[in-house]
Amino acid sequence: MFRRSVREARGSAAVSVLAAAGALAAAALLLGPAPAAHAVRLSWSGAVVADGKHLVDVDDPEELTTPGTIVEWSLKAVAEVSDRVTVSARLCTSCHGIAVDQAYAELRWTPQLNLEAGRINVPFGDFVQRHDPASDAFLSKPLPYAMGHMLRYQVDRFNLGVIPMPYVDNGASAFGDVWIRDALQIWYALYAVNGFTSGSPRDFTFKNQVADTGFPDNNRTPSWGARLALAQGPATLGASFLRGAYDPLTEFEYEAWGVDASLWEHGFQLRAEYLERATDVLDGEDRALLRKKGFYLQLESPEWRRFAAVGRFDGLLREGPPLATDNDRSSGVTRWTTGVSFSPTLDTQLRLQFEYWRFTDFDGIGVVHAGVVTTY
Repeated sequence: MFRRSVREARGSAAVSVLAAAGALAAAALLLGPAPAAHAVRLSWSGAVVADGKHLVDVDDPEELTTPGTIVEWSLKAVAEVSDRVTVSARLCTSCHGIAVDQAYAELRWTPQLNLEAGRINVPFGDFVQRHDPASDAFLSKPLPYAMGHMLRYQVDRFNLGVIPMPYVDNGASAFGDVWIRDALQIWYALYAVNGFTSGSPRDFTFKNQVADTGFPDNNRTPSWGARLALAQGPATLGASFLRGAYDPLTEFEYEAWGVDASLWEHGFQLRAEYLERATDVLDGEDRALLRKKGFYLQLESPEWRRFAAVGRFDGLLREGPPLATDNDRSSGVTRWTTGVSFSPTLDTQLRLQFEYWRFTDFDGIGVVHAGVVTTY
């Protein structure tokens, strides 16, 4: 269990980080050299993803997942105010409705130190760079980051992944990169955000939280975290950490960490991640620890005559107090996914994928995905 004295000290530290980030950004704008005057430059980008899925040999698919075709639409606007300052905003819609995925200001001070504040994508893990289906090779997210396509996602069963993506929150982040001998790149991020919330210490209801476009903080202590990534040539390694309190009285905490690696070789892209989250919860009247563990291995082939193939093996394990009679104290799922894609144009892709879900507590299920991805 987490000691309250440590919790209070770290909560105060997180508040200090958030205040210091804002003060540093303001000081840099006020004291730094004035940028050359120029007109504000605007740019737009976005994507539309339509994914129709069919559950094989299932009588009532609505009991297991979000029914019908999921359409994900996004529109991002970037205003370059000066050579150092940009403002970005992004709207998206999916199974959680319309949400503000991004709304932040970024200050580029030096390559080693940049600041962003507002509504940000929290930089946890490598998948945060590809949480939009138009940026990833698969129509569904890896199980550790699963959201709308998760089977048996109800709060009394698996309650989605370890840290569902996109994880959007209000806060501030300091980040930058350093090159060593023009060969090794070191990238870092330090951040403080509102953190996950729940009205009672029973685990987070992620679906409701993602749909809450306001993301108000329900306690007095921000969550904090960090990410470090190393890149050399075609290979990268990364590590992430996140910690905070989620109940109104800040008596129950969560802690998450993860490691990731990727390799690009002869046109093939190999990715791998592993992450865990430990959450302090109530089991009846007693404290208990709920653990979520997840991983994925992903392989993407080079494109040949506008065709490409993908494969993925991932898994999710939930250990701790049962949330309902459907769950044991340890419940898990593994999944195999394979698929092909065809690109008739540079900005359009047709995808066909098959998944087989194997549960420890339930029967196995096959899922067919057929989708269209368009970027603009």
